Amino acid sequence: MNKIPSFQKNHDLLQVGLHMSAPQNGVTTFDLRFKKPNAGDFITPDALHSIEHMLATVLRNSREKDNIVYFGPMGCRTGFYLLTVNLS
Repeated sequence: MNKIPSFQKNHDLLQVGLHMSAPQNGVTTFDLRFKKPNAGDFITPDALHSIEHMLATVLRNSREKDNIVYFGPMGCRTGFYLLTVNLS
């Protein structure tokens, strides 16, 4: 099986911030990390849901709306993924 590029990053060293993955099939993934992974501190479900709705609404109403593929929370509750086309 092929390895998923984002899973190859050492999440113990990953810091809070915006991280970009190499484009795959024309889609660029941005990792918007609010909390340090594997540190025991997570975004609460209520906050995660609120941020998801606010940022998704802003992104899908922005001048780049046609380039937004997806914005949503990470399962680990430390941040969000933003997938785009033509914005790398």
